[in-house]
Amino acid sequence: MPPFGQRLWTLVLALIVGSSLALAACGSSESITTLDSGKIERAIAQSSLAQRGLHAQVSCPSAVPQMEGVKFSCTAVVGSVSTRFVVVEQDGFGHVRYEAR
Repeated sequence: MPPFGQRLWTLVLALIVGSSLALAACGSSESITTLDSGKIERAIAQSSLAQRGLHAQVSCPSAVPQMEGVKFSCTAVVGSVSTRFVVVEQDGFGHVRYEAR
């Protein structure tokens, strides 16, 4: 291979490898922490018991990112009645506020 062709091939190969490494780094550089939904389920159940004297079975989504402003719903069931709770994350540290809707 002539010197120019070899340099061109080396450059192309370097660009391919560099691009692959950059894409791999983008995917793994920052992992997103998920919220502890079990803790929120227990808090809503405890609120139901303390405020209404009712034992509720509460379910929340399990893969909620832990970030300020994220909003999601949980469901509390007592007997045949279900109540939707709207949960809003107050910060990126797992602090939330919830209310029945």
